[in-house]
Amino acid sequence: MLLSGNLKHFVKERLPFGSQLSKQMNHWKRTRNKEAVRSKNLDIYSRILSPANGNALIASSLADGSPLMVSRFGDVEAECVYEYLAGSYQRSPNRVSVAGLFPISKETLDKFSQLFLESSKAIDILGVWFQQGEPEIIRNSCPTAALMPLNALEPYFHDIPWSTMLEGKRVLVVHPFPQSISEQYRNCRQFLFQNQAVLPEFELVTLKAVQSFGGTKTEFDTWFDAYSWMCDRIQEQEFDAAILGCGAYGLPLAAYTKSLGKQAIHLGGATQLLFGIRGKRWDSSPLYQSFYNEHWTRPKSEETPKNIPKYSYW
Repeated sequence: MLLSGNLKHFVKERLPFGSQLSKQMNHWKRTRNKEAVRSKNLDIYSRILSPANGNALIASSLADGSPLMVSRFGDVEAECVYEYLAGSYQRSPNRVSVAGLFPISKETLDKFSQLFLESSKAIDILGVWFQQGEPEIIRNSCPTAALMPLNALEPYFHDIPWSTMLEGKRVLVVHPFPQSISEQYRNCRQFLFQNQAVLPEFELVTLKAVQSFGGTKTEFDTWFDAYSWMCDRIQEQEFDAAILGCGAYGLPLAAYTKSLGKQAIHLGGATQLLFGIRGKRWDSSPLYQSFYNEHWTRPKSEETPKNIPKYSYW
């Protein structure tokens, strides 16, 4: 039986176990929706590689040295593109600011969706997780991309992680936490993971991504101005491979990076975990807590927006 919105609110607010019940209901709903997406699109999802084979493919592709784009679709971004393809925006106008898109207008949503679809054509390897819009984008833009489970993109889940192939290279990390990432890598690299292959020695270069997440104010008039500025900054850098985690900017920037003849790994939010930086999203997960140790840290205060204290990454 489905509970009405008012009843769910009553349960959450009035009963001792309400909050936990609400979480369980949301988890059940997400699981049901993902299974529906998977079962309706078996022509796509029946060819997903195993986690080990997906990891091995990324590793061999990095070793090859050819231009490369490994990516994933953010939940909010995929829904926006899905609604664009359907011809009507329902939920996206109220959600896309969470991913950093601004200003919110139909013109912005259309232009972003078009860029996202075009950028997705460059994807070689895609982490999938059965969210709304994912199969439509795959069919439209990257039908021949190799598919693997989303979590398998994260190198610390593998005994011989793809990230070991970064050893000796010049690696650009595009992320809103450049100071935290640089300090963690410089001071704690060998202490963050029991498996030393996860974070090998390489020359780290960081680029601070524009942080427009959650409506945070920036110096730019539009999301596209910020995106163009970051493209210019990436072009100025000397590097072999890039790791990107920067909200809605990530996938288009990864495609741009590949267009420069470079290798791009768009990890998204998990990028900070690779450098031992904790976040609220992972704090309640026993799986991720198993990696935490005394050398892990939080993002620096100067990298923490003042107006969004409860979001996932801080």
